[in-house]
Amino acid sequence: MVAPALAVNGSTKIMGVIGDPIAQVMTPTTINPIFAARGANIVCVPLHIDARELDTAWAGLKALRNLIGFGITLPHKQAALALCDSLDPLAKRVGAVNLVRREADGTFRGYQFDGKGFVRGLKAQGHTLSGSHCLMVGAGGAAIAIAFALAEEGAASLTIANRTRTKAEELADAVNRAMGRSFARAGDPRPTPGEIIINATSLGLSASDPLPIDASLVDETMLVAEVIAKPEVTPLLQAAHARGARVHSGIHMIRGQVDLIAAHIAEVQTDS
Repeated sequence: MVAPALAVNGSTKIMGVIGDPIAQVMTPTTINPIFAARGANIVCVPLHIDARELDTAWAGLKALRNLIGFGITLPHKQAALALCDSLDPLAKRVGAVNLVRREADGTFRGYQFDGKGFVRGLKAQGHTLSGSHCLMVGAGGAAIAIAFALAEEGAASLTIANRTRTKAEELADAVNRAMGRSFARAGDPRPTPGEIIINATSLGLSASDPLPIDASLVDETMLVAEVIAKPEVTPLLQAAHARGARVHSGIHMIRGQVDLIAAHIAEVQTDS
């Protein structure tokens, strides 16, 4: 059943999604029908904000009294951390924010749903994480959240490959300390049989991007997963499928968290 379209009026609350670029975001497409089905007078729209203008834009966002919150995508997830008035404990531990909500007192509080969304998306598609061995390319905002979520879900190990190796080492150390076990390590982007391969970088947003891993190393024993939702089938997933691997689109991460985000945003909706 298709949810009825929401009529936008003077009492409509706005949820933004900020990023640069922004054309790839799928959150408005997936969350607006949820708001409509809930009868919440909220509409989600994309907001293109350059990284160099985030501080200026943040002040403007706070001045919009009918802005109830906003999602955050690349490249703002870590920079937004210092701009929030307060942080949910998970966002503080992860060190990255993917949702900011205007609280009842008007302050901006940062939250983190990327890791939960990624895990929920995998499980919804029938994939098992407990006891799995994973290779993740990337160590930025979404990657940090996913690393913690994989550990909490009971994955056996995680190799983190990143262009700047020190960032991978720092992330591995942080996860190991938090989990109290030797779970993550920095390494090279070389998949081995049976692994879950995760692209947590922006490589794949453009068709001209290089692949984050050497596709010739992929085989039918692997699951290759994306955080990129648009295109739903990235060049990496195309190459992995051609090699016989199972593939998992980033759209499942969006769907895995969008209902959580919708409920969280709608909690503070007020009529004015």
